[in-house]
Amino acid sequence: MWKRSWFRWTVRCVALLLLATLSITFFYRWRGENELAEARKEFTEKVGPLDIEAYKPKPVREEDNGWTWLKAGAGAVVIFPDERPNLHALADTPASQWTKEQLDLAARLLDRNAPALTLLHRSIGAKMCNPDAALFNGEDLLPFIMASRMLAVDGRDALRQGDKDRFLGSAEALGVLASAMEGAPSAISALIGGASERLLIPVLWEAASAHTADASFIEQLKTLLPRVDLAKTWRSFVGHENATMLDLMARATDESGDDTKVGWLDQLRQWTLGDIDLAYILGMRAGDVEWASKPCGQRGDYPPAPPRPILLPLKGMWSAAEVFRGESRFNASGRMQATMALRQMTALGLEVREVGLESATYPPDLSAIPGAKVPDPFMGKPVTYSLNADRSATLTVPDAEALYKKITEGKGATVKFTWTLPPLSPALPAPGRARTRPG
Repeated sequence: MWKRSWFRWTVRCVALLLLATLSITFFYRWRGENELAEARKEFTEKVGPLDIEAYKPKPVREEDNGWTWLKAGAGAVVIFPDERPNLHALADTPASQWTKEQLDLAARLLDRNAPALTLLHRSIGAKMCNPDAALFNGEDLLPFIMASRMLAVDGRDALRQGDKDRFLGSAEALGVLASAMEGAPSAISALIGGASERLLIPVLWEAASAHTADASFIEQLKTLLPRVDLAKTWRSFVGHENATMLDLMARATDESGDDTKVGWLDQLRQWTLGDIDLAYILGMRAGDVEWASKPCGQRGDYPPAPPRPILLPLKGMWSAAEVFRGESRFNASGRMQATMALRQMTALGLEVREVGLESATYPPDLSAIPGAKVPDPFMGKPVTYSLNADRSATLTVPDAEALYKKITEGKGATVKFTWTLPPLSPALPAPGRARTRPG
């Protein structure tokens, strides 16, 4: 049979085809290994490590961890389902505007949850406040939302009654809860932490605007603002997601009972082209982080368009990449930026309020206030300031409210990005009270 020319040519063609297939396969595998190594390096430099172990909370002794008290206090909060909408309204409304019905509800809720509030206050002054591993394993986070609202209600009620110590305790505990969750490499935890901070900030506004406030009280309020870098949290969140994705892919075998099982065709594709696909995905996510680090107001048209389109279709184990990328992820970065912008505006407002209380007049502009010219993280513009005819002053994150409604699709609490400080009395300051501010 070998003497027949058609047979010899058939064998030669098959051999050449196999050789070409193997050559192409090994080329792609070699190229994929190199591209993946470069992509891993780029991702690690721009985002963070790709080892899932790097994102696990460090062990902290329970007796030293303020989270022990926050978790216990949140678990002890008792709010009936029909009370939740009313609790939401209480937490978002200044106590001076509470109706008779709201005052009665606040009294009932605070009396019922006095033990929970005591536990939450115990978190203050702890050596550390790190969420434990349970927070990343499907733990119900609703109690922490209820706890945040109860602390906000307690703080507002304390202001109404003139109980400064109770106010400072609840406001500080709310700040501790916000900071603990904002630093967690988990999207939902960090976003709930941001929501807690957005509850805290109007409470601080109410306290700073009270007629009984003085310069020393404003100094105390300054210490209550969370200091977690939410841009760093965003990078940690993306790094944690991708480390989780790689861990899922590493465990994607055809063993029976494995939820991540894939077929042999997808495994063959992964064996030949997987490294190239993965290199592209990691490069794409590193680009996402760079893009999402820009102020939301400067990213272009809404809805946001990612810098690089995802490779479609991604099949088998690679379909996990689609789960870790989407418009909601970019909106999450915007909500974090909005929280940072509110924090920045509040810090400036407290400085202005303190100057006004010391000198009996607000400054004509923010030129003497440190950090006033720094663009806010959300819109990318400096906070605007105006001194009004009635001796009040207004600070605003320009155009932020409209954009915030877009990225939240109008859901959730309304967030105000304008703070008007109350008018000052024209009385002269007490001798020796005025301070010189750095330029």
